Amino acid sequence: MVSTASLAAIIFTLLLSLFLPAALAIYFYRKYRFSLKALFLGAGVLLLFQFILRIPLLSYLSGQPWFRDLSTGFFFSAVIIGGLTAGLFEECGRYLSFRIVLKHELSWKNGLAYGLGHGGIESIVTVGFAYINNLVFSLMINSGVFEHIVAPQLGADAAVIREQLVALPPSLYLAAGAERLLTLLIHIALSLLVLYAVKSKKPLFLLAAILLHTGLNAGALFLQESGAGIWGAELFIFAAALAALYLIIRIRTPLAALSERGEESKPR
Repeated sequence: MVSTASLAAIIFTLLLSLFLPAALAIYFYRKYRFSLKALFLGAGVLLLFQFILRIPLLSYLSGQPWFRDLSTGFFFSAVIIGGLTAGLFEECGRYLSFRIVLKHELSWKNGLAYGLGHGGIESIVTVGFAYINNLVFSLMINSGVFEHIVAPQLGADAAVIREQLVALPPSLYLAAGAERLLTLLIHIALSLLVLYAVKSKKPLFLLAAILLHTGLNAGALFLQESGAGIWGAELFIFAAALAALYLIIRIRTPLAALSERGEESKPR
């Protein structure tokens, strides 16, 4: 049986991952009246660069013997595959969005909107959809339907799914929800950093965003695989989110200064 506490934690994380991004988008839109184009562009570019381009590419490469050999090493699997490829695809997607599509709307509030769209759709797709399955399977396990309907179709995988849902403590389900909030802050900060790279015409800030993205992904994977475990990784993400929040607040002034400088430089 999946405990009542676990069910409550699954529902909490499901609601958080699905509805928190929308709630934040509505709140900040009412507060700042940002460009809705920036919000939906952030979501669309994440889907394109991550789920349509990066993941299928990695799936194809994983079928190549030379790639599988390299992937056995932790450095290559965590830093290059888990970190650098994500950083390259997502940050370059952000850069192209600001450089081409939003080139006349490079304000702090639109960078915030882009990050909300980017991180929000990731939350919905990676956690929200997975936790719908978790909730449905948990209810089926508790009602006895799982063994009669799902297990015959999934075979040996059914036992693994059942064991994980029953054995995982509620705290781990809650951690997944908390992590979505933290990573949303990180996505907003990275979006604003790339926006600053475009607005200031300093590509080094794009490189910084790529390296930070790589380090965050690789660091979390390393801690999870090492003695620190999942809670060490969560603490690392929490510290990164605090730094991200600091950047979100502090970068507003230099972005505004760049806007004022741009207005002054326009011919009268």
